[in-house]
Amino acid sequence: MVGSDRLSTRTFLLHERMGQRDSTRGVILSSGYIRGGNARGADSDDYGTISEAAWTSWTYVVDPGAQADAPNELIPRTVSLIVTLGGLLVFALLIGIVGESIGEKLDDFKTGKSRVFESGHTLMLNWNDKTLAVIRQIALANESNGGGTMVVLSQLEKEEMEERLDMAINAKDNTLQLLGTEVVFRQGNPLLENDLKKVSANTARSVIALTPPDFNSDEADANMLRQVLALKALDNDFGENGSHIVVELQDVDSKELIQMVAPDVAEVIVNHDMIGRLMLQCARTPELAFVLDSMMGFEGSEFYFDKWPELFGKTFDEITCRFDDAIPVGFRSIDGTVTLNPENDVVYNDGEEILVLAEDDDTYEPNDGTYSLAAVDCSQDEVECPMFYNDNRPPERILFCGWRRDMADLISQLDEYVPSGSELWLFNLIPACSRQERLLDGGSKEELKLKNLTIKNAVGNVIIRRDLNRIWDVDCHGNLTGDKITLADFDSMLILSDETAMQNGEKGTTSSDSRSLAAVLIIQDMMEKIYEAKKKNSPNLESIKRPCIPVSEILDSRTKSLLSVANCRGYVMSNQIISSVVAQVAEEKDINVVLTELFSASGSETYIRPVEKFVDLEENDTWTFWDVALKARRHREVAVGYKPEIMNYIEAEELIINPPNKSTPRKWTKGDKIITFSLED
Repeated sequence: MVGSDRLSTRTFLLHERMGQRDSTRGVILSSGYIRGGNARGADSDDYGTISEAAWTSWTYVVDPGAQADAPNELIPRTVSLIVTLGGLLVFALLIGIVGESIGEKLDDFKTGKSRVFESGHTLMLNWNDKTLAVIRQIALANESNGGGTMVVLSQLEKEEMEERLDMAINAKDNTLQLLGTEVVFRQGNPLLENDLKKVSANTARSVIALTPPDFNSDEADANMLRQVLALKALDNDFGENGSHIVVELQDVDSKELIQMVAPDVAEVIVNHDMIGRLMLQCARTPELAFVLDSMMGFEGSEFYFDKWPELFGKTFDEITCRFDDAIPVGFRSIDGTVTLNPENDVVYNDGEEILVLAEDDDTYEPNDGTYSLAAVDCSQDEVECPMFYNDNRPPERILFCGWRRDMADLISQLDEYVPSGSELWLFNLIPACSRQERLLDGGSKEELKLKNLTIKNAVGNVIIRRDLNRIWDVDCHGNLTGDKITLADFDSMLILSDETAMQNGEKGTTSSDSRSLAAVLIIQDMMEKIYEAKKKNSPNLESIKRPCIPVSEILDSRTKSLLSVANCRGYVMSNQIISSVVAQVAEEKDINVVLTELFSASGSETYIRPVEKFVDLEENDTWTFWDVALKARRHREVAVGYKPEIMNYIEAEELIINPPNKSTPRKWTKGDKIITFSLED
């Protein structure tokens, strides 16, 4: 028995060493035995000609029982036996070769190494914390077409990627629904030409290049530059079929390099820059986070371009009320230039497209144009209608809790938003003497030149109450300057994902979100107690300033449910919104221009206005949404939705962007808000 096991083991090892090439040699050798048998058989008179001998040999090969009809002689029967045994060996080896080949193909398919034969698909390169959110948005975008195909190429194992997707699909909260979209995973290096060919990168409709994990910002951006070059090297004509690359970068300084090597096909999303601008806007207007979240994703209304010949020759002012189920917000010219919030007298010409906010690309069309524009009671010769409220802003006090690598860019952006004389307090664990060096980022950044802001430095831990009770300004040597402030004195407050805390042991988005959540709860509780104490000691309640809403940067979408339980009203799902932006740009490249303008201090931005800015409620409080939109055009603002005073933003989700029943009169009250795109605050 031992000898038999040893023989089996050696036979198995011999087969492994031989492989397919030696198996093929075995087939050739066995075929030689058969041919030899044919020759020997041909020498016998019982087999006649060589062709008859070959046929008889073939019957012995395919049917061992056929040798029962062999002549009753030693030589013919011996030859018949040899031919039959050779045939058995040939067929066994052939079956082994075929089985081995099929097994290898199945293994390649199982491990994600087989080729994907697709065209017109969405290709995603690399896997990071935004991948599942992007898949969700692409699936929503494909829903109206019955689904689509999305291919993911990553160095992770195929089984691991499939397991992560299955966990998201089967999750109890925030379930990912594919809605008919097929997601195909392949394992490989996105920088290698052979692996890019494996996922048919040259025939993809769009390519999403996400930043690989475990890279610092400089390394990640250098990797993205090589990624774009690899795609260009794969096909010199890449992009001529209408495809484009959406590239995620970490540092705004790297954007120029990508545009230099692929100016026509690469659309750059600078992660930190866009998140920073988003956070700044939401810190000064916390409710804006709900509006932007609704606008960015494919769950509600999003941006679409289309041509409408029946509207050629109309001005933008005249087009304002021409869509019952969409909001026109701009034009795209013949040369591809996108204009958001154009002047009223700009004419829509033949060959141009109208940019709208709509639920889907097939859910809207122009109406008959019978709605009266007479609701606007201002003369067209006037620059704008009279304003019914005062929006002059005094200097602001802003608190930044935490530290980001791109803090210098963030401060420069804030300086463009705030009035002159405003103060920015930086509160974190970094010693004041080290902050200037960090702002210069090792010499890669210029020294800050601020026009409207004065920076105050404070050192402390955002999750320790005694550090927050009274915040003191210190100089570069850590000495107190005498300036101090309390939480109740701030006009806006921003809690950043603290990179210093993460370097001290916290890892991953979950740890960062946990720290941010704790900071929000502590600050909200402290400010509420300060407010209640002031109410008890002051006879004039109207003079007491309401505490601002602290806005926290949340990275993991799963933290959202915890925020509602903890009654945290101010938060920005930064990764989720960036993922939605990436998905929208992947579907339509020119949307990048629109979103970049909305997130920047130059051009049109998103604002939440009181309805009193546009209508005099004391004179008349009953208007249609279109009436308010036409009056907003006199201020060169595009009204895209509204929020009634009696509803919160979650309840008003269907109204804040592209509301229904635009031509139906409603009674407006003080406290109602109008969401607009405007050039100035």
